[in-house]
Amino acid sequence: MRINVEYSTQHWIFPIITIGILVILGALLTLEGRARIKAGKGFFVKPGRFFVEHYDKFKFWGTIALMVVYFFLLDKLGFTFWSIICLFLFNTLFANKAQLKNPRYHISLIISVVACLIISVVFGTAFAITLPSGLLTIEIPSLGFILY
Repeated sequence: MRINVEYSTQHWIFPIITIGILVILGALLTLEGRARIKAGKGFFVKPGRFFVEHYDKFKFWGTIALMVVYFFLLDKLGFTFWSIICLFLFNTLFANKAQLKNPRYHISLIISVVACLIISVVFGTAFAITLPSGLLTIEIPSLGFILY
């Protein structure tokens, strides 16, 4: 069996595989829930608690919201630029008040920039793996360089 993949869209292979696995797991959970209903229990009844009693709701739901926004805007803004912003926002979300007030906290922005640039260059140029490109993609064909 041979699968033909276009170079410009090959970065979508793993998300499609991941979505497929999630659909299968969702179907299994639905079947398990239906079995619970037949046994006279509730659909979502499960022993124990899913969340720790006093979990940080702001960090949890902030992470979920930021991930959703990240995936929706990734193709529009490009991998490198949008990942730098989101990585810095994740760092800010999980920092405590003392860390945010510390003047050295701006190192977090430097780490975000350096990490995302290294990932973009290594994957995009060294391994020739396409990353989502967007408005801020920089391409230098004569050097074979693309900063997604």
